[in-house]
Amino acid sequence: MSSEWHEELLSHDQQLLRHGLHIWVGGEPTFTRRESVAPEWTSSPLGGDKQERAQGLLLELRARLAPGAACGRAEGRSYGGEPEPRFAFAMKWRRGESSEGALPPDATEALLQPPAPGPQDCWLTVTPDPGVVEVNLHPCPDIMSYWRALHACYESATAVGLSAHRHLYNGRRVDSGGGGQITFGGPSPEQSPFFRHPMLLASLVRYLNAHPALSYWFASECVGSASQGPRPDEGVRELFGELCLALEHLPDDASPTLLQQCLGPLLVDASGNSHRAEVNIEKLWNPEHPRQGQLGAVELRALAMPPTAEHGAAVAMLFRSLLARLCVAPFREPPKDWGAELHDRFALPSVLRDDLDTVLADLDAHGFGLGPAAQRRVRERGEPLIETTLGAATLTISRALEFWPLFGDVASQEQRSSRLVDASTESLELLEHGGDHPGSLVVDGRGVPLRPLPSGARVAGVRYRVYRPQPGFHPTLSALEPVEVDWYQAGQWRRITLHAWQPAGGAYAGLPSSNAEAQARSAARVRVGAAAPRPAPPPTAASGCWRVDLRRPAPRE
Repeated sequence: MSSEWHEELLSHDQQLLRHGLHIWVGGEPTFTRRESVAPEWTSSPLGGDKQERAQGLLLELRARLAPGAACGRAEGRSYGGEPEPRFAFAMKWRRGESSEGALPPDATEALLQPPAPGPQDCWLTVTPDPGVVEVNLHPCPDIMSYWRALHACYESATAVGLSAHRHLYNGRRVDSGGGGQITFGGPSPEQSPFFRHPMLLASLVRYLNAHPALSYWFASECVGSASQGPRPDEGVRELFGELCLALEHLPDDASPTLLQQCLGPLLVDASGNSHRAEVNIEKLWNPEHPRQGQLGAVELRALAMPPTAEHGAAVAMLFRSLLARLCVAPFREPPKDWGAELHDRFALPSVLRDDLDTVLADLDAHGFGLGPAAQRRVRERGEPLIETTLGAATLTISRALEFWPLFGDVASQEQRSSRLVDASTESLELLEHGGDHPGSLVVDGRGVPLRPLPSGARVAGVRYRVYRPQPGFHPTLSALEPVEVDWYQAGQWRRITLHAWQPAGGAYAGLPSSNAEAQARSAARVRVGAAAPRPAPPPTAASGCWRVDLRRPAPRE
């Protein structure tokens, strides 16, 4: 651990303690076998070597976190359509307890029971989910101990051949696929910050609505209503209206029961599922589940699996700082109906980064700002597809968000281990900066307008179909392969050709065997060269949308 990072973790914890705030944090990191295409490591919850690796992961965690912990089996979760409960391995120990003389059983058939909620007893489980193994971390009282727990998870996963990310055949890097949810609460249910500061939950819901970057910047590839953590304004429209009304009438001194009654039925996805929601309050104060449902805990679900433990701790620090800021200064702005802008303008990474910077500045202004190392990590995004220059101007092309629709009705997919979406559409951001004058863009023969950003850069977005899905929507709509971007700047033309697959066609010989091979495959899919000289195109007038949908016919002149 670098001294800079160590000091920032300590400083963050001290910031909260100076205000008398005790906000505990837990997480659910997920890991996969990135070299495997077996069902259990791509889409299925069980099978193959998953149980063996989960057991090994638990033993590695015990060696790193609590050598004296008792290990064994726990009661697994049951899912409709599965003949028996899924396996679950657990470890239990007391915080700060010496391991000397302890002789716990190895991961045997012994059945462990979770302890009653409290600050001293720690409970950790390793369970399966589709394509991944999930670690349900014990709640940690501060960010330093949370980072240490995450660090132990990543090291333990590596030791048993598991990874926080995987590569697709074409070399693109994605997260493990299981998400990286974070949970916040207190040392006991009664001491939860959501109960000691009854306005906190409502403030959090309002603040997330006001800043879509917190919903999308850290999210996995699948965002929107079909995701594992949709925003309230991405579900049933009538429910969002009712949520706005509930927030308006929620008293400042609401009891735990009233918080659950008012917001519980409205913080749900399009099918009414409270577990699949951006803000999951199933474990806040749910009378239907008095043991695990009344923990005073709130889970944030719109989070991908972070690439490293440092990134995971930085994201947790960001949201923990936000909760602290909202405890000190409640956020009372009414929720905004973003309409089409939510999935259009905020699909672009540059727009999201500007919004995230606004959040970081707000935390600074309230005395809960992040240090430079944490800010670097939360602002990081994957490498762009290509960056090229003409004269003094630079064009950067990056993947943007795409909001894939669910294929079929929501209710019929509730019992599935994973949902079926039409993922055949992708989006690109084209960002131009520098140069004396704005350039011009032509994509697939169509003029694409550049819009100014507060930073002085100019941005455009395009949507296009990558492949024909089976099953999927629009069976008569062809894929656009490759995508050709012509850029005019400083009296010159340049053509960037983007392939979704091998430029020469054919199948790849298996998954990339290394990071270097993955990078080589990604680089081979991008070609840069001079475009045929021709007159400068006339400026393209901006429409009401931030992205041009190339799946639709070009508008008539």
